[in-house]
Amino acid sequence: MSRDYKKCFFCGGKVIEEKITVDYRWGEEFLAVFKNVPAGVCQVCGEQYFKSEIVKEMERVVHSKEEAKEIIQIPVRELQMY
Repeated sequence: MSRDYKKCFFCGGKVIEEKITVDYRWGEEFLAVFKNVPAGVCQVCGEQYFKSEIVKEMERVVHSKEEAKEIIQIPVRELQMY
């Protein structure tokens, strides 16, 4: 089921639904990666838009006891600028 999206708020470009990968962060300590998430993506600037039901489902899954499909290691780096 494809969802309808308005024009991009930032550039006015056409927004169409695509399946994307989302890095979902909760606070400073938690990161989950969701694959195949339906989102509106601006064809000009790349801005991403999520319908409320998609965000609610990601939140439900993150806070549930469901087993992760895959566990990955992520290197954490710190930028040292003076």
